[in-house]
Amino acid sequence: MSPESLVPFCWPPAWTDPALLRLFAAGPFNCLLFDRLTDAEPIATAARAAGLTVFESNALPAQVNAIAGLAWPRIKLSSSGRSNEVEAGPTGAPWIDSNSWVARLAAVRTPDKPVWLGFQAAKGDPIPTESAYQIAIADSAAAGARWMVSLDDGLSHGLASANADALKTWRSILSTLAFFEKHRAWAAWQPWGSVGILSTFAGKNEFLGQEVLNLAARRNLLYRVLDRALPAGLNLEGLRGVLYVDSDPPAAALKEQLETFSKAGGLLIVPRTLASLFPLGKPTSCPVNGYDLRPLGKGSVAAATRDWDDPYFLAADVHNLVSRRHDPVRLFNARSLWEHYSVSPDGGRDLTLQQEPGWAQRHGIARKKEREHQQRSYCGSPPYTIPVQTRRPGV
Repeated sequence: MSPESLVPFCWPPAWTDPALLRLFAAGPFNCLLFDRLTDAEPIATAARAAGLTVFESNALPAQVNAIAGLAWPRIKLSSSGRSNEVEAGPTGAPWIDSNSWVARLAAVRTPDKPVWLGFQAAKGDPIPTESAYQIAIADSAAAGARWMVSLDDGLSHGLASANADALKTWRSILSTLAFFEKHRAWAAWQPWGSVGILSTFAGKNEFLGQEVLNLAARRNLLYRVLDRALPAGLNLEGLRGVLYVDSDPPAAALKEQLETFSKAGGLLIVPRTLASLFPLGKPTSCPVNGYDLRPLGKGSVAAATRDWDDPYFLAADVHNLVSRRHDPVRLFNARSLWEHYSVSPDGGRDLTLQQEPGWAQRHGIARKKEREHQQRSYCGSPPYTIPVQTRRPGV
């Protein structure tokens, strides 16, 4: 079976009865991952006989980009331990953990490989609910990846004993997965936004580059990942602004590309160390403190006047510099929503809104583009379509 078609599941070590393979009959899972095949050979043999693909967790095929050790996607609870209190950022919005930026960066680095994400509930985390499993699946799938589904101990024990509540949660997992597998073509759609975030995302640039991706997504700043290590794939078309994260200067060809982008009307945002790299005009008024804004052709360059040391505030600065009026979609009162916006090969747009459980609220959505072939929003239990209100362009 092609790696692109594999839907992985981490077999719990406590499951020693091959009869539990009945849970996978006619479901979307077709690939089982075992900690040690030598300890589960009877089950692995029966799984192969049932048409399932089997791998050892530490020996996955090279055609898959598997990333393990990630956080369970959820609203982060307060360190006080009280279930009705959450961690919040400086603005007071709930702090949401998500792996979507990891999946998007991996897709740029290995475009020919399916991305598998690995995470499980950590010790001290709340016991995952039915909706928590749905969010975990959706967080990966909306970014074009697959979660290597891993059950918590309580659910795995409940399924082994045919507990009714556990079986209900299992059916929900299967239906949510089946929904995204039915629409797997969306995984090939390209993420879209008004900003390109440009970095090597490695070495000395790893922390700031990757954290900006994480925190920009957290504040629903729609962006495209631009990896300096892959210059042939850098496409600035359609962007309003480009954030050049790294303190070391770009190669000559990339510098020329960035200069051309700005001269054509784009906004280039650079660190303090690169302020003198481009031929700029006289300073103009800048709407964001801490930046020197100067014209370059029809566009402009915003150079930081201080070192960037906090990725949270850098992501906020970029959003304010580019301006929210350039967001393809604007959300209102959406503190517990995670937004994914992508473009199909024929130019259609897709909007996926991921609602964190337990945070129901009213949301406003404004679209700006006139020529949008498709506009969908999916959320809920199981995922379903909700109407998106369209307003006139530029609203």
